[in-house]
Amino acid sequence: MNLANILLLAFVIVTWGYSWVLMKQALDYMQPITFVALRIAIGGLVILPFILRNKNFRPASFLNRNYIVLGLLQTTVMFGLIIYGMKFVTAGKTAVVLYTMPVWTSFMLHFLLKERLSRRQWVGVFFGFLGIIFILGWDTLVHQNVYIVFGEFLILMAALAWAYANIWIRTRLKDENPALLNGYQQLIGVFFLIMLAISTEGLFEVKWTYYSVYTILFTGIVASAFNFSAWFYLINKIDINITTYSSLLVPVFGLLFDWYILGTKIDPGLIVGGFFIIFGIFKISRK
Repeated sequence: MNLANILLLAFVIVTWGYSWVLMKQALDYMQPITFVALRIAIGGLVILPFILRNKNFRPASFLNRNYIVLGLLQTTVMFGLIIYGMKFVTAGKTAVVLYTMPVWTSFMLHFLLKERLSRRQWVGVFFGFLGIIFILGWDTLVHQNVYIVFGEFLILMAALAWAYANIWIRTRLKDENPALLNGYQQLIGVFFLIMLAISTEGLFEVKWTYYSVYTILFTGIVASAFNFSAWFYLINKIDINITTYSSLLVPVFGLLFDWYILGTKIDPGLIVGGFFIIFGIFKISRK
């Protein structure tokens, strides 16, 4: 196995985990939708030249209904709910709850597309739901903070939006070029984010510092543009099981960076619930 590809995979996983901390820190400098709009806009501008040079690029695709729906689901709605939920929830917990997405995707495949789950996959779905209940139940009983539970609910809705976006790709866009797909959905989605930010927050009401610029550039260029492009590349170069299982480390690194950089205490409910969720995803994904 190519060492360079392994190192690239490790870089993607670690920096994705680190980006959750930066997203949380960015809220100290700007409003949530403003940050997401700037982040995705930067990532979209980096991707745009590669889209324009692609031989399959068609300008009319930006008006294609399927791409518009995907952009709304996987960029506008998903990132909007994530960042607003992070106002009330820690960075590590956000990553863990969002990564219930494979559980919801499998559930939707079973009931919407009639792609029946095996007994082993149902076990995975059960543990995924158990993990969610454990995290939400722990916060309700121990922390008793309605804002935390509300934030977790928003992030769960983001996971559902991400899952349904996967179903949309599966049924409407499965034969499309994945790099173009990523570019289209980001550029379409960010248009709606910018409109939303201007109308509700004022897009440029930002406390501009070196660090606030860093959070925007890192999450936009590295976590969005570079990492997703690298991920599409690695899927074709490394065993799909390795890339799939390694993605389970993203919320783990998110928790570790949240603890190490932000000093967030990792409570028992999150540890147990996170373990159940990761185990559930493993059961669902394993061939």
